[in-house]
Amino acid sequence: MKKVYIRSNGCIDNLLDGKSFRNYFNENGWEIVQDPAEADLIIANTCAFDKEHEDISVTDIEELKKYPNAQLVVTGCLPKINSARMKEVFDGLSFGPKEREKIKELVGSEKEIAWRDQHVIDDQDISQLPHRKIVHQVSKLKKMAGKYTNLNILPNFEIGDLTGDQDSYFLVLGEGCLGNCSYCAIKRAKGKLASKPIYAVVEDFKEGLAAGYKRFILTADDTGAYGQDLGTDLPTLLQKLLAVEGDYKLNIYHLEPNWLIEYFDFFKKVFTSSKIDVIFSPIQSGSNRILQAMRRPYTVEDYVRCIKELRREMPALKIWNQFIIGFPGETEEDFEACLKVLDEVSFNLVQAFAYSDRPGTPASKMENHVSEEVMKKRLRKINRKIFLKVNLKKLKPVGKVSAAS
Repeated sequence: MKKVYIRSNGCIDNLLDGKSFRNYFNENGWEIVQDPAEADLIIANTCAFDKEHEDISVTDIEELKKYPNAQLVVTGCLPKINSARMKEVFDGLSFGPKEREKIKELVGSEKEIAWRDQHVIDDQDISQLPHRKIVHQVSKLKKMAGKYTNLNILPNFEIGDLTGDQDSYFLVLGEGCLGNCSYCAIKRAKGKLASKPIYAVVEDFKEGLAAGYKRFILTADDTGAYGQDLGTDLPTLLQKLLAVEGDYKLNIYHLEPNWLIEYFDFFKKVFTSSKIDVIFSPIQSGSNRILQAMRRPYTVEDYVRCIKELRREMPALKIWNQFIIGFPGETEEDFEACLKVLDEVSFNLVQAFAYSDRPGTPASKMENHVSEEVMKKRLRKINRKIFLKVNLKKLKPVGKVSAAS
């Protein structure tokens, strides 16, 4: 029996792709091994969303190509986003997300591959992502402790905020996007918007409910654009899902602010049902000048207005946000505008990360790049603000009796 080792890093979509690879090889009589030294074939399923993830991918390739008895194949976003850097360390077979069918040639099978039919991740899926695994283990420890004591022995961080992990059922609505952000290279790897039909998403949802899942995460590269290529839209899909009876919560990931603003009246109505309890809508910058340079089609004022209204009318709704710090041309005034957003609006989770050039993007060719020193200084400052404004709210005193226990 032939043996294959598969390593995935990056986003949830990549983990689910890795699971599709694993299931397909398994269905075709291959053994999945946890040690690359035992493999006949090694799949490096890469990410190149930013420089940090690209570095991890390149390190993986350099490590995995050291096994002489196995063929190494590189897939994921790296071959399409930065093929030049990949070729510095690897000149073998590689392909991107839109060319996944090449797996059939490696397996020697004509069976169809269930690319969008993977919905859950487990410990095997995240074995190469230590940060996710550690947080998941903390979550399990916290639940176990709650069964035997009324003491809050761990900080009250919402573990799902950090992982979107094994307790969730992922509804992948499609891939690709309608955006044209100046800093992003994902579209080069994923292509144009390709939505999954409504009936298929609803079927996936019902299967998850039947399996006992209660938290469903709607995700895509551009979730708000769902259905634009099929003559439908995200509100129509949500109405179909919410018409299904059951004990469940929906989380909406990657809801770009332009879609939040466009569908705002609809969202206000459905959010009151309490069936949707998390939205992730990343503003990316608090400066309209920078948003324009990023090619983000909305204003700070419209975004803040919507979030404030949601927070006022639906205080239980969890709202997540994200900033890119150090975009080319970002001045101190532009950066301070990001901090102002955190002062004006209350969020449940905020991420901030440093801008990094992606090869061939318009942003990479812009003048006035922010120095690494300044970028790090600003990142430290906004992370302090996030800790004080957001994270401290999630801490409970150690040993304090919980009223809910």
